[in-house]
Amino acid sequence: MYTSCACVARAASVRPKAPSMRFMGVVLKQCMVLFGANVLFLALKVPGNVCNLYFSRTMSHTKKPELRFVTHQQVNEENWNACIAASRERLVYGYNWYLSSVCRTWCAVVEEQDGEYVSVFPLPLGHRLGQEQIRQPYFTQQLGLFTTAASKYKDVADYVALIPAKYKSVYLQLNTQNNLTTSITGYETSARLTYHLNLQPAYPALVRGYSTNQKRNLKRAQQSGLCLDPLQSIAPLIQLFKGTKGKELAEMKPKHYKLLEQLHHELEKQGVAELLQARTAEGEMQAAALLVHQPDKIIFLFGASSASGRQTGAMALLLDSVIQRYAGTARALDFEGSMVPSVAKFYANFGASPISYVSLRHQHTPWYLAWKRKTYIS
Repeated sequence: MYTSCACVARAASVRPKAPSMRFMGVVLKQCMVLFGANVLFLALKVPGNVCNLYFSRTMSHTKKPELRFVTHQQVNEENWNACIAASRERLVYGYNWYLSSVCRTWCAVVEEQDGEYVSVFPLPLGHRLGQEQIRQPYFTQQLGLFTTAASKYKDVADYVALIPAKYKSVYLQLNTQNNLTTSITGYETSARLTYHLNLQPAYPALVRGYSTNQKRNLKRAQQSGLCLDPLQSIAPLIQLFKGTKGKELAEMKPKHYKLLEQLHHELEKQGVAELLQARTAEGEMQAAALLVHQPDKIIFLFGASSASGRQTGAMALLLDSVIQRYAGTARALDFEGSMVPSVAKFYANFGASPISYVSLRHQHTPWYLAWKRKTYIS
């Protein structure tokens, strides 16, 4: 990699004298474009007519020695899961087993004290156009920084700064507890929304928060004689989704449905999955949902409704049954979205409140790959 920089310098140096400062500025600029913005120029030697350049990448933050980048193989799984469980952000998406279910591999930046993780910042990995990238996995709404009472560093920027320069493309969705106090150089931020319903009030009080339209949907569903049952397999839910909303989502490939099956298997293994369906008396599924339970939250991870189910209010009935069952408990129902206005309105009609979180995006495309990005990335 560094040989290329030396060759550029040699080709332009025809006399046994040091190249001009202007020339060296051009060389350094091109090398930074090729090999990342954090390449440092360390020394220049000119023996005869040969120009030798020496570069190195910054690999650590000397001011914050407790923070370090780790590969998946270097992660202590027991420490990792203990940190997630003790964190104030505590989300099921952050556990080692969840991350390993939704992406082939991942790395992280961790804060370690006395051999224990006190903060973790997961970095899920994927590939595109032959390049390894950091990107948010499917079925994982939020990740970001997880901190504990012992955390010394709670600024997301400190962790982002330790992402190695080889990852030219980064897309991450932080969690609702991560507050960005300042912008992060080189990163674009976007505001996103999820909807939470506090389940602490009694059920009658929660129903009073429903919109008139949602109450009408529930009444229609109750009059239609729909039944609510546990679902034994996720396969019927996936088939229902494929035949309805899945037809509109070109990005949903067979591999993603396979990923969902694998994730459900792991969620069941961990004892946190629940599958529900709303069906007719004849057994026709009209709506179904995959819920994930954690001590303070119920996450509506995945769901689908048939065309007739949308007419009968089947999904409204299903979600109302969850609200009724857990009303009066110290939990929240996390609807997991949405940025789609019609879906967001459906969730808000239950009295749910919008909760904001932030996404981070960094895209560095070298000049020699820019044409590929224009051709293949829409």
